[in-house]
Amino acid sequence: MNAGTSVERMVYFSDAVFAIALTLLALDLKLPEGIPAAQLDSALVAALPQLLAYALSFVIIAKTWMSHHADFALIRRFNANLARLNLALLFFIAMLPGPTSILSDYGDDPTPWPSILYAANISAVYLMLAAIWGYAKHAGLMDREMAAHVHGRIFNARVAVALVFLLSIPAAFTLNSYTPFFWLLLLPASWLAGRLSASAAKKPAAKAGNKAERRPGTAQN
Repeated sequence: MNAGTSVERMVYFSDAVFAIALTLLALDLKLPEGIPAAQLDSALVAALPQLLAYALSFVIIAKTWMSHHADFALIRRFNANLARLNLALLFFIAMLPGPTSILSDYGDDPTPWPSILYAANISAVYLMLAAIWGYAKHAGLMDREMAAHVHGRIFNARVAVALVFLLSIPAAFTLNSYTPFFWLLLLPASWLAGRLSASAAKKPAAKAGNKAERRPGTAQN
């Protein structure tokens, strides 16, 4: 694939993959056939893990799609490496319905593997998002007006999400079916990543302010 300035085809193709992944998630939402009306209540309760797994994956795919659109609104050019990174992201997005189905069907069992497969898939999605964002900036494919601290904040937030899911993989061997509770660490991890990025952004501004204050004095001497 040659480099170019038109990213519309890449975005349209990505949109189609996101839409297909969401559709495949919904296709897995169904009750067993032939349930008597008297047992419908218990069947719906039994389907709650399936619904929760669907909701979690829907939110993750939707947030990833929104981030992807925001990224490519700032990416002005593309090259073969960026296209490969984007295809890697789409690979893990298209794969997500599989681990979601396994998590919904076997997440209550005393085994770590449903949570491990799911966490590995989600961490790969966010690592690919971070890689696309970081590479586009490094390769000069992004809008030059993008402030460095804004770029760092978004990159750190995505890496923080990936780290939580990666750390949950070894924890799953102890937590087993309770591993999804580990993912609640996403809330403080995202907050901490934002605080660290904000702190890092203040340092260059403070240094610039100090230099500006010193210049009048230097001129007088």
